[in-house]
Amino acid sequence: MNILQAVLVRGIFWFIRLIPVRLAGATGAGLGRLAFYLVKRRRNVAIRNLTRIYPEKNRRWRKHIARESFAEMGRTILEIPHVFLRSKSFLQSRIQVEGKDEFHGALAQGKGVFVAFYHHSNWEMCGVMYSTLASGVNCIYRAFKQPPLEDFVRQCRERFGATMQPRQQGLRWLPKALKQGKSVAILLDQHLSVGIPVPFMGHLANTTTVPAAFVCKHGTPVFGMALHRIGKSFRFHLQLWRINMPALTGDKDADMYRIMHRIGKGFEPIINQRPELWLWSHQRWKLLEEYYKGITEVVYGTP
Repeated sequence: MNILQAVLVRGIFWFIRLIPVRLAGATGAGLGRLAFYLVKRRRNVAIRNLTRIYPEKNRRWRKHIARESFAEMGRTILEIPHVFLRSKSFLQSRIQVEGKDEFHGALAQGKGVFVAFYHHSNWEMCGVMYSTLASGVNCIYRAFKQPPLEDFVRQCRERFGATMQPRQQGLRWLPKALKQGKSVAILLDQHLSVGIPVPFMGHLANTTTVPAAFVCKHGTPVFGMALHRIGKSFRFHLQLWRINMPALTGDKDADMYRIMHRIGKGFEPIINQRPELWLWSHQRWKLLEEYYKGITEVVYGTP
């Protein structure tokens, strides 16, 4: 069954690859808006998250942003076959990169570089184009449980030179990679049961401390990376910026907390600028809902 699923996915990907990317994206956006109405649980999560972060906005605005976030997710999903199967030159023609020289300068220091990014706009395009910026790039990710499907997706993600590192296999490789001056990308906007509570958008959310541990011990540079969609087209602006770390105090727990808070703070203006591009249907603040079960019953809140 797993092999059959993988074959089916490959076939679907190649079929969508033949459709013009603008049409694929527009179709995906339409399907995403339809999913907003059909998938009640995720719709409620998105609106609840928006109510938490933007209490000053009215219901109509929050519902609109939630629906357009679903549209962006659908647009992204139907663009992925083009991201995975089109040529490097085609993809590079659709993207402008800001901050590449500063990124290369940090790599030249020989300490390695952490690159933090979020599920903002087409995150697969962000990851694939990151792999073209330098040699020896690594990306920590969650592997699929079906081996044939995982092999296909991993091959697509690694085709421009990246090395995908499944987080299920641990991080023993990480110190060596950084010591060799390589960069490591990590998604930081997912709930982690083993993380520490750190404010994000004004509310506590469980967050990994992996980058902070290396900043404390080795002074590893950390960059933010965000992909901005230009309008609703398949054209993007990739932004890289160095995140200035707070001064270390010697209290490891406090320092890691402040470092991860600083990293998250760097993404807040980006999300606020175009909130519909972020993945609001993910339970980013699941920590709060686990402690206060009644929160999950509040969807729209007030006003």
